[in-house]
Amino acid sequence: MHELTPGKQTQGRVGRVIQVLRASVFLTSKLFFADPQWLIPNIIAPFIFTLVAFFLFSGQTSGSSFLLYLVLGSGLMGMWGTTIYASANSIGFDRWNGTMESTLAAPIPLSWIALGRVLFNTLQGVLNAVFILVIGLVWFRVGFTLVNPPAFFFASIMTFLSLSAFGLLMTTILLLSRKGGFITNSMEIPVYIATGTMFPVILLPVVYLPFAFMLAPTWGIEAIRLAALPGYVGLPTTYTVDMTIMVAETFAYLALAFFLFKRVEAYAKKMGTLEEY
Repeated sequence: MHELTPGKQTQGRVGRVIQVLRASVFLTSKLFFADPQWLIPNIIAPFIFTLVAFFLFSGQTSGSSFLLYLVLGSGLMGMWGTTIYASANSIGFDRWNGTMESTLAAPIPLSWIALGRVLFNTLQGVLNAVFILVIGLVWFRVGFTLVNPPAFFFASIMTFLSLSAFGLLMTTILLLSRKGGFITNSMEIPVYIATGTMFPVILLPVVYLPFAFMLAPTWGIEAIRLAALPGYVGLPTTYTVDMTIMVAETFAYLALAFFLFKRVEAYAKKMGTLEEY
């Protein structure tokens, strides 16, 4: 019999949280590549949508605006798609794999485990945007210039984080639901439209604008376009205002998500029904 070797212990709350996030991201990546079916909705589908848009509109738009609109739009589509699927299936994977009990028994709040999973899935959208950019530069030979590169990259990173925060919030809402797949499928297209992934959100009917303004990525994509496109006309706001609203909504998502996770996790452990379909 071999003796069990205890795992490495990390001192301090921050160190333990980082350790859990790293382990959750690493395990989620291994599960993702072990099950290739997720490549289709998470990476291949947004990629194909963008290629179709390239072929349809390449001769009707200017190079800079056209490429950047497609890159940003497809990137947001990919990030949102992977985020919402991760939110719906973060607990579903545990049900399917028989790891629900061990996950809930881990000496760390379930919210940090779910956040690591959502972070990895949202990161796939960033890689999607990079692939689309490479295709645009190499295949279609469309160049572009950025108005303010530092502001552009900062807004892109913050939009990535805001999507992760929103995904974590969605996880808490879907945690107790057995209809996560149906809910996420019904939400995917409306959020594509509400955040203005392929067109300025100002073009939406006024009745839909309040919903769009409650989504942090709406302000993120506006900030990205202001920092990237010369002469871009969107919402009557500035880059600073857009970033401020997005950061405020991101923190609101996180605060509400961690509050709900604490309540939902306690309820789930009390009822003992999370493993049921």
